[in-house]
Amino acid sequence: MSISGKLAALLLAIGVATPALPAIMYVHDEGGNLGTVDTATGAASVIGNMGVQMTDIAFDPTGNLYGLGFGSLYSIDKTTGASSLIGAHGISVGNALVFGSDGALYGAGGGSDQLYSLNVSTGAGTSLGTIGFYSGGDLAFVGSDFYLASGSGDLVKIDLANLSNTTAIGSFGVSGVYGLATAPDGTLYGVAGTSIFEVDTLTGLASNAMSFGGQGLGIAYGQSFYTEAGAPPEPSPIPVPAAGFLLMGGMAMLGVAKRRSRAVSRK
Repeated sequence: MSISGKLAALLLAIGVATPALPAIMYVHDEGGNLGTVDTATGAASVIGNMGVQMTDIAFDPTGNLYGLGFGSLYSIDKTTGASSLIGAHGISVGNALVFGSDGALYGAGGGSDQLYSLNVSTGAGTSLGTIGFYSGGDLAFVGSDFYLASGSGDLVKIDLANLSNTTAIGSFGVSGVYGLATAPDGTLYGVAGTSIFEVDTLTGLASNAMSFGGQGLGIAYGQSFYTEAGAPPEPSPIPVPAAGFLLMGGMAMLGVAKRRSRAVSRK
């Protein structure tokens, strides 16, 4: 094999061996703390306190983070956790928040069976109509499908085109589901207590539960993924030096091989 062929093979091997970055979920807890949870390992870290007990959080399509309280909408600095009041939303016991990929912000509440749109500049909520289910804590899009975690513990599918066609899919089989969010690979995750789990959108059932307890975050009140509404992936804060060292080492070895080849040809 030629030197250039060997280099191409090495680069291909590096590309295959480089692991995909884990999906990092943003989670907030009952004490107002904002943090992250690695969905692959359950490793959690606290970013900071928001100064408000949020009932849900959501990223917009450009990666800005917003939070919902029982009475108001807030903007949140995802790097520090600091929150700023935007305004009252008018949703009874507001506890569910999500952005669509078009930038529309939706909300719901535990004291109402209506779906709302929210103005990100003022916080004001406008009823879009009745869906027939009270919110248990969150809304989520999976592609074009729209879901609610209901107060009765079911996964509910919302028909945005005709809200009267909203239907319950099935029970999570887990109590206290306060969060739903969709990972970059399309997997729907839920949170309850200090556990995350996958949700089957065909049955509603939770599976593959993983605990993040004992790492600084308490009972989860909601969650979101940075890319959930279409934002490009975050720059990784995690260095991945192995591939770089492997590449440099491989280049060095190929350089040695090339010099040896030249030396042999001169003899």
